[in-house]
Order: sequence, then structure tokens, then C-alpha cells
Amino acid sequence: MRVVHIVAHKGINGVTTSCRTLISAQQRHGHEIMLVTMPGGWLTKQDFPKPLEIIESHLKTRPREIARVGYLIRDWNPTVIHCHASKANKYGLVYRVVAGSPVLTTAHARKRQLPFAFLRAVIAPSTQTAQFHRRNNLVPAAKIAVIPHPISDVISSGTARAKCREELGLSEDEFVIGMVGAVDKRKNQIDGLRILEKVLSRHPHARLVVVGNRGGEGTMPGWAELLARPSVRDSVILTGHRDDAVSLIESFDTLLSTSRIEEGPIVVLEAMALERPIVSYAVGMVPDIVRDGTDGFVLSVDDVCGAAERICQLIEDPDLRERIGKQGRLRLLQECGERKIIEQIDAAYERVARAAGTWK
Repeated sequence: MRVVHIVAHKGINGVTTSCRTLISAQQRHGHEIMLVTMPGGWLTKQDFPKPLEIIESHLKTRPREIARVGYLIRDWNPTVIHCHASKANKYGLVYRVVAGSPVLTTAHARKRQLPFAFLRAVIAPSTQTAQFHRRNNLVPAAKIAVIPHPISDVISSGTARAKCREELGLSEDEFVIGMVGAVDKRKNQIDGLRILEKVLSRHPHARLVVVGNRGGEGTMPGWAELLARPSVRDSVILTGHRDDAVSLIESFDTLLSTSRIEEGPIVVLEAMALERPIVSYAVGMVPDIVRDGTDGFVLSVDDVCGAAERICQLIEDPDLRERIGKQGRLRLLQECGERKIIEQIDAAYERVARAAGTWK
């Protein structure tokens, strides 16, 4: 198939990371790819398995730019157009309504947006995501496909772990709890501090590493005050934004996710691929993929005490930590393995292309 991906994000984040993984997998499975994305964006600098056509655009809602990009896409003669994020969806809506184009989108967020109801299909990374868009954007159930993000097979490296720990000033006998993501109200890292405080009362050698800049989705009341408490301040490392966040996961002993809202948290998948046991609130695709107590630990949002107890169990039982990590990786490859996900996405593409008359 000939697939156009319109990606309306410039930097490295969950959307661009998942798009890179998907595009690479599609190329390995024989698809030709055109990428429409921001000038100088992170995706344009990635080393994909095969060459791909790249069109750069700020994706501003201007008729002339929408037409320019549209004509370039039309002349490339794609089988489907796959949109990612709000600005891309607006372009997709125009192409769908004006030209009847074979347009679908991945719902990377839960937002009320007009395009969702008009595009030919919506790929939802989780059951929670699908329910939101059926209820709030009036997307018919027949148009929604629940398909998790694919994950590449990543092998852990002991040398990377030692190097990252040395860089962060961590010794091997310290138990490292890791969190990755923009530091903001949605990611809710303040619960990570609360959890750490409880863990430290039993295990003073625990450390919390928070990777990410202060985000733009709302400040967390009490974050600075809690961070300054003597009971936690010397046990927290704030790295800020890191392009090599995946390699830092190797230095963790467990991955903690306290997000209040997620669709397909990529960092959870990356940690599972690296055999790091996860402790996560039940958001997005996590409860779809992870069986609590078998592939990781899944808790209700705001269950600080429960999360602290699970982390203490992992500290106190190295065999449990190893078993959960290995089983998590196995479960991930079963549910989000490249071949399985590409087959599901190809099926969605075929339905869209047949409806639009572009299937060959």
C-alpha cells in the first residue's frame, strides 16, 4: 500500500515516537510511505528502514497551504491518508469532504473535535479512547478500531544501565523508581512524590528519577512544596527533557506511571519491552494490555497507598521483580508485536480504501 502519514507534532513525544515505530514497521512490511510533517521536525531526522517521501508544512489552517499539500498528496496517488493530531485532522477533514479522500486518524488524545465524526475511520489505542470518541465526538462504533500502538523488539543492555546510573550519580544498590513525561497536571507526577515518601519510610535507599520538562497542561498545586520536604528532596532526581529517555529507562528498577489520562502511554510499552516491571494507574491501553499481578501492577487512579505497597513488594522480592519484568515483555510482544498490529491496521486501511475506491 501507499500510505500518507500527516503528523502535526514537531518534537519528540508519544505521538511522534509511535509514528516512527509505525512507519518503520510498515516499511518493513512492504508499504511505501509519504510523510507530511513540520519543517525540521524530529521525525524528519529519523533513520527509517527505507527512503520515504517527505513534505514539510506548518499545517496552518490556510486554504492555499491546504491546497498545496493536498495536490502533492493527490499526485502521489496514495491508498490511504493517516492523520495524527489536531492540525492533521483538520487537513484530513478538508480532503475527505472536498475530494472524498480515504482519510482516517489515530486518536492520540481525548478531545472534542469535529473531524472525528466525518473521517472514514478512527483508530483508538485503547477501549477508554474508543468510548470517549463514541460518546463525545459521535463516531459510530463501526468506524472505530481499537488497536494498540506497535512496539519494536528492544533488548536490554547491562552496559547502558551502568552508564546511565553513573551519569545520574546512582549506585547499583539504590532502588530506582522512574517516571517519564512532561511534568504537569495530566501526567500527575506529584503522586510519584507521595508514593516515594511512603516507600522511603520502609526503604530509605529508594530513589525517584523524573524525566521531562515542566509541561503546558496545568501546574500541579503543591508540587514545589512537596518536592522541598526533607523526607523526599534528597531522594529525587529531576533530569529535565531528555531525547535519550528510552536509554534512561534501563537505569530504572521499576517504571511508575501516575497519569490521570492517557491513550497509549508509549513509555509503559518501552519499559515492558526492557523487562522493567511497571506500576501504573489504570488509564488508556494499560488495563487492556497488562494483567494486574501477572504482567505488571495496575491500580485505580489516586491509589497512592496501593502503588507504594506494590513498589515495596518489588524492592523486597527480587524474584518477583524479575518474573514480572519477563512476563511483561512476553505479554507486550504478544499483544503489541509488530506483525499483529500491522495486520490490524492494514485491515482498517483496506476498509477505508475500499469505501473511497482507492483499493488496488
